Amino acid sequence: MGDAGAMRIVIDTDPGMGTPGADPEDGMAILYALRSPGVTVDGITLVAGNVPVSHAWPNARRLLDLAGRPEVPLHAGAAGPREPARRPLQTGWLAHRGTPPPDRGVAPSEDTAGAFLAETVIAAPGEITVVAIGPLTNIAAALEADPGVAAALGGLVIMGGTVAVPGNITPAAEFNLWMDPEAAAIVFASGVPITMIGLDVCHRTEFGRAAAQRLRASGTPLAEYLADAAEAWITVRAGLFADHENLHLYDTLAMAAAIEPDLIETRPALVEIETSTGPAQGMTVTHLNDTLRQLLTGRDHNALVAIDVDLDRFHARFTDRVLPPEPA
Repeated sequence: MGDAGAMRIVIDTDPGMGTPGADPEDGMAILYALRSPGVTVDGITLVAGNVPVSHAWPNARRLLDLAGRPEVPLHAGAAGPREPARRPLQTGWLAHRGTPPPDRGVAPSEDTAGAFLAETVIAAPGEITVVAIGPLTNIAAALEADPGVAAALGGLVIMGGTVAVPGNITPAAEFNLWMDPEAAAIVFASGVPITMIGLDVCHRTEFGRAAAQRLRASGTPLAEYLADAAEAWITVRAGLFADHENLHLYDTLAMAAAIEPDLIETRPALVEIETSTGPAQGMTVTHLNDTLRQLLTGRDHNALVAIDVDLDRFHARFTDRVLPPEPA
């Protein structure tokens, strides 16, 4: 239960921080939320994405312990996409292929994330914002677990999709929605108040080696843990993208936008999800033109989509809540 008057959020995530060579940025987003004034994190639910749930669980557990917040409820969720026969789990495409789970306890075999999400939202109508920074498998499960979830949810902020830029896993698709497009389609058709933080704004954010060195210089166990993970991922990115090794603060921007919506500029849109198994798998078809939307689909808006970001203010918030103070 959160503090009276605090913003209450649940984080649905696939944290790679702690798995060598995996994207660590979900961990920064979690830390951002834990350190944001006036915010209560009611729980964290885990989904397969950047890493399997067997990695996500010990990774999240260690981060919470290092952050001094072991009491935050943690729930293991979906171990793979909704339709595994069509969507084999694709977490092993990076440098951590075959890496055993970190030695901090494996995830429980029972999937409790969807039920936890549904129960938490239903118990506090209009009070809970879910920040989904992984594939949307658990969110779809929660919506199906109780038909009242869609109306009771205060808001859903999604890191995923694109409006007008290419994808980051295929030319058509962003990774989180590509991983489980069937779940994404259920979520976007649910009537939940969605804010989509896509690659259009996320790709404007930066975290490079200088920021990692600043973390390391502070010498705390948490800062060194963050620095190790960030530097390893920057090295992986340097091999994947010769022209851009810095990591983007995808998930942290979504978290920041959930907490302070005026950090971003949004427009209402109809977002459709491509659920084929072809090259457009997971593509977000984002209708911004209202005249063409009505003419072609006859459907209403189903999301607010981010089209601009106050980068200076966001980076200032990130520096304040994630990076240690500059040396005197």
